[in-house]
Amino acid sequence: MIDDQKSQGNPRRLLRVGRRSGAALAAVVVVAGSGAAAFAYWQATSTSPDGLVVADTVSQGARPSGTFANGGVSLSWTASTTTGGRAVSGYKIARYSAATGGAAVAATGGCAGVVSNLSCTEAGVPGGTWFYTVTPVLGNWAGAESTRSAGVVTDVTAPTVAVASITPSPNAAGYNNSSPVTVSLAAQDNVGGSGVASITYVLDGGQPVTVSGASASVSIGGDGTHTLVYSATDAVGNASGNQTLTVRIDTLAPGAPALGSPAVINAANASAVPISGSAESGSTVTVTASDGSGHSVTGTATANASGSWSLPTLNVSGLADGTITVKATAQDAAGNVSPATTATAQKDTQTPAAPALTAPATVSSANAASFSVSGTSEASARIALKVTDSAGASVTGSATADGAGHWSVTGLNLSALAEGQLTYSATATDAAGNTGAAGTQTGLKDTTSAKPQFTTVPTTITSDTVSAVQITGTSDPSASVVLTASDPASHTATATVTANASGVWTATMNLNSLNSGPVTFSAQATDPYGNVSASNTATSRIGPKVTNVTLQNGVGSTSGTADTGDKVLVTFSEQMNASKFCSGWTGTSGSLTGAGVSVTITDGGTQDSLSVSASGCTIGTIALGANYVNGGNLIFVLGNGTKATSSGVSLASDATSSTLTISLGDATTGKGIGTAVPNVGNAAASYLPPAGGLTDTQGAPLGTQAASGSPSRF
Repeated sequence: MIDDQKSQGNPRRLLRVGRRSGAALAAVVVVAGSGAAAFAYWQATSTSPDGLVVADTVSQGARPSGTFANGGVSLSWTASTTTGGRAVSGYKIARYSAATGGAAVAATGGCAGVVSNLSCTEAGVPGGTWFYTVTPVLGNWAGAESTRSAGVVTDVTAPTVAVASITPSPNAAGYNNSSPVTVSLAAQDNVGGSGVASITYVLDGGQPVTVSGASASVSIGGDGTHTLVYSATDAVGNASGNQTLTVRIDTLAPGAPALGSPAVINAANASAVPISGSAESGSTVTVTASDGSGHSVTGTATANASGSWSLPTLNVSGLADGTITVKATAQDAAGNVSPATTATAQKDTQTPAAPALTAPATVSSANAASFSVSGTSEASARIALKVTDSAGASVTGSATADGAGHWSVTGLNLSALAEGQLTYSATATDAAGNTGAAGTQTGLKDTTSAKPQFTTVPTTITSDTVSAVQITGTSDPSASVVLTASDPASHTATATVTANASGVWTATMNLNSLNSGPVTFSAQATDPYGNVSASNTATSRIGPKVTNVTLQNGVGSTSGTADTGDKVLVTFSEQMNASKFCSGWTGTSGSLTGAGVSVTITDGGTQDSLSVSASGCTIGTIALGANYVNGGNLIFVLGNGTKATSSGVSLASDATSSTLTISLGDATTGKGIGTAVPNVGNAAASYLPPAGGLTDTQGAPLGTQAASGSPSRF
């Protein structure tokens, strides 16, 4: 029989085992309880009739110690026994999240269940601080749980490390322009972590440097791009990943930039002056333009990979005219500024006045192919001239004004422009390139003159009118008309007349120098603009003329006296129509002598005249130019008695002329007949044609006015 006995205030149970029979009893009893010896172990081995059990208890577990490494907690403890010195069968491991209180969590992994060894490792323990206990077990009975271990920190998170500061701080482009640069690194472990053990860094691929603790300072010097690789490791060996910091140091200023700017700034480019040059690649070029009055404007440009830069739109409109100073500096990415490069430009935005121009009023055929326009403008200005017709076609030219402003554009070919109004436009561009307003003028292009027209041209021209032949016609108003008359032998006569405002002209021409026969009139006009017209022609005919009247002394006759054998020769300029002299004659010749022909010299005082009487003949009268008879008339007829010389009249012609010959026969005697006057000197005789009208073989009449010959005498 088992008797349980419980003491007040003592959780331990006492067991008494009695014997009811003589059989031996062997038993082991473990009694659970609480306190330092919460369990009892007993064993009865006696075979006596009445044996007793001696109690034995499982001791409290030993406090474990733990460490965290490689992601697991390793625990160890000392062995536990019963009070009687018996070994326990194993140990159960629990962990708590606090040093006191809280619920136990059964260990896992290598520490799960009953551990027979005096150590174990629990892998995969969550991060935090853990407190472990060991409870010894013997069979189904357990001893008292040990006190909790010191806290074991489980740290599986690597620390973080960052750049705390860079001294001096880089600029916005990430550059430092001073050296050295100090980089401060700061590491931090996670909350509840094992703490930062060290920081390791490598500069520019060199040897690693490890600095204990959570901070490190790195000094970086020298121009160039530096690479800093760094990481942190915590107390349990968790290492952060490598991080990289690039430190750019540039303490050298770039070279002065090359600068190109216009030498002249004018009204056309003042609002966008093109400036360009070259500088250190990637540098920022600052361009400042300033005038002499303290005003300035600034612009920036960036040099490309080749170093070229351009600032095409610098607006200097607000700067005063005069000398403009352009300064350029280059600043690299580190903020280093180069020496300045300067250039100067002259700003002139005042446009020149419109040029004055003078062009001939009219473009004519005479000057259309090489026309000139002149004028005045601002001294040394470049002149652009444009001549435009009514259809919009134009011709341009240019010139440069001299120091006094005079200019001239020559050699303009305006032949292709339309007839009619022309507009001349000239602009001046000064040395700065400013172009002013245009000066204009209008003119006329007229390169044609109308061909003159003949209105009146005489059909035939007699010797009476040959010295004053009137011709009329029309042409352009106020045109100058040149008339030329020519015969087949190339003899010419000219006259110039001016048409009136209606275009009518009249010319009087002296054609005495022309031969009788066909005559051609040519008219050519030059209008007031100098245009010369095409020629127009008309034809006429100059009638026969008396080319000479000669008194011829006959063979055997007395010189200076009118007597038998003397002759009068009248020479005509053409072959004459013989029938017009005597009705019985035909063709270009004829002869008549005998009793039917008489020649009478009529006393006229100082000027005697000679006439012929013949049947059917109209000869005309000869003025002898001197006094050959005295006291009456002398009549020369067919001789009678012993006189046998007859008077006669004849017409003989060659290819170009005709000669009328009047021969003196025997002189009559008797009452009323004058006597011959001897010793008459040379005198100019003249021929007065008959009123009936003599003509040449073409029907052109001989004039009716007297024609003189060369001095001669019988």
